[in-house]
Amino acid sequence: MYMGRRSRILEFAVILACVLSSAALISISEGQLPDKATRWFQAYYGTYTHDSDNDYTPPTIYDVSALPSVLKVGDPRSEINAFVHDPLGISMVYAEVANRMNLMLDLDRNGRYTGYCGSNMASGVYPVTIVAVDKAGNAALKQGPNLTILDPLDLDGDHIEDSLKSSSTHSSNDLRVIVLHDGNISDPTVGKTEGNFTVLQGSSMVVPGGKLDELSKQKGVKGIYKDQKLKIMAAPDLGSLGRAQTHGLDDPRKVHLGEDGSGVTVALLDTGVDPDHLALVEAGASKIIAFKDFVNNQTRPYDDNGHGTHCASLVAGQGEPGGVAPESKLVVVKVMDKDGACYLSDAITALDWCLENKDRYGIKVISFSVGGEGPGDGSSLLDQAVNRMVDEGLVMCVAAGNSGPGPGSIVIPGGAEKVITVGAVDRRGMIFDRSSRGPAADGRIKPDMVADGVDVVSALAGTGDGYSSMSGTSMAVPQVSGSAAVLMSSHPELLPADVKRILLKSADDLGRNGPDNTYGYGALNLTGALMSLDVSPDSLAGPVLEGMDLSKRSARVGDPVIIEAKVSGDVDEVISSIIGPDRNMDIPMSDLDSNGIFTAWWETSFWNPGDYEIEVKLHGNYGEVESSSVPFHLDPRGGQ
Repeated sequence: MYMGRRSRILEFAVILACVLSSAALISISEGQLPDKATRWFQAYYGTYTHDSDNDYTPPTIYDVSALPSVLKVGDPRSEINAFVHDPLGISMVYAEVANRMNLMLDLDRNGRYTGYCGSNMASGVYPVTIVAVDKAGNAALKQGPNLTILDPLDLDGDHIEDSLKSSSTHSSNDLRVIVLHDGNISDPTVGKTEGNFTVLQGSSMVVPGGKLDELSKQKGVKGIYKDQKLKIMAAPDLGSLGRAQTHGLDDPRKVHLGEDGSGVTVALLDTGVDPDHLALVEAGASKIIAFKDFVNNQTRPYDDNGHGTHCASLVAGQGEPGGVAPESKLVVVKVMDKDGACYLSDAITALDWCLENKDRYGIKVISFSVGGEGPGDGSSLLDQAVNRMVDEGLVMCVAAGNSGPGPGSIVIPGGAEKVITVGAVDRRGMIFDRSSRGPAADGRIKPDMVADGVDVVSALAGTGDGYSSMSGTSMAVPQVSGSAAVLMSSHPELLPADVKRILLKSADDLGRNGPDNTYGYGALNLTGALMSLDVSPDSLAGPVLEGMDLSKRSARVGDPVIIEAKVSGDVDEVISSIIGPDRNMDIPMSDLDSNGIFTAWWETSFWNPGDYEIEVKLHGNYGEVESSSVPFHLDPRGGQ
């Protein structure tokens, strides 16, 4: 703790800064707080906040500002400032924006309190509310200016993607669009609905260009977006390397500790598959247990491009060189046409189909070697859709793209947070020149990892037993997908976040030390992952929320409540949520002593009496989520 020779005010400022910014932490027994920082705060809180029992005057708040007041999703944060004054001193100031507490501090001790609010929230207009509490516990609230968060695709906020607003919008030419909305638009006043989505709340439509404005004003329409083109992430053999080179990386296509992916189904969203190729036939039976064609509506599997067959064999191929998970089964969804292209709406429809049929066919992994034609900004509809698939329990392996070597060149949906984004290297571990690099638009490291993607030999469609080589991040993705199937076959209890964590933590670090925006966490090492799970599973274990509790289970309006949770493992953030009958608020938590005890302080002055639920949610570094909650009752302020 900070118990040095400093003034009481400075000690309190340091403790409060950490506690309020979501401070220190522990699994508590009510009335006995084991954490050193929390015990100190609770013991001395009354001294600092009740210097005068005769003070009933709340602080004064003035000159509230938020600059910039307009941000795009993914932009740097906005700085919030407010001047706050009270004769006896201030104990706490925070800004509430979008139901989230943002701590404000007076670092220069001149009465000017500063805090920051990020842009990672849904587009919209959010009021900035300043709350200040003085040392006697009196609280004041002041409404500040609004903070506007813009959709990067719709900067003028008219619910129409900016790229659609060209000369075509004033013509009668039909446009393919995706419409996000509240509920189904069963009777659109303009245009024709082609289909409704499940994974996103929206529809694909064909609309005359001159009618976009009319459609945007229809009740329930949240946004109209371009139905952009996607393409496969591969090219025929570039001739840059021969396969006779020394194999410097672990080869996931070899048999690993007897694990082969049995009992797991991988869905391949691609150009189709050649069902007659010997690599995809086992003992006279096809590896393909289901086929869905969204291009030509055929019922028998086929591949009029070749890309899908090449990728399918990398996942589940028999013989030599075979696939990573030769005993896994395949569900093939033909969404790409003979030119290796599709529309965004087609891809979302294919994801919908996988979601609807995952239990029927036992789908655990989706291999998606498809992406946009250029770098994304992290806000695409496809990013949202693939993140939702992970939330639904599916491992999503996607391509980083072939738009490198420049930074920030990850294509959609490779920037999505919850997927496993895969770049390409050669067998020596050298990065494929065109493999897309990070960071993602919001600064996160991408790709997540890399795998062999240069001159990769696999099944050649239409040949019966022939093989060819292709290069690109498309070839790396199915090898990671097959590896995910092997892990889930050997350990059926694994969740998508577990699979991602295990693959990334066991990867062979390449480039500079630690994760980077070229290689991610490093090159796929399935052997290392399996051995670590069997020999030292704790080394690959995820974070754990060991417990949470409150300093009190009931309080009066105006009383502070300390929220604590004990956490172990690799943690991205810990958030406490106040869930009430009329409003909610998220309070970030932090570990002041770095001892695994996270704390937050809930200031109750402007909350209504009633029954509440207080939840603590842990977010791990690899997408893990754990939560726990306890009930709480808030009584009216004394004397009321």
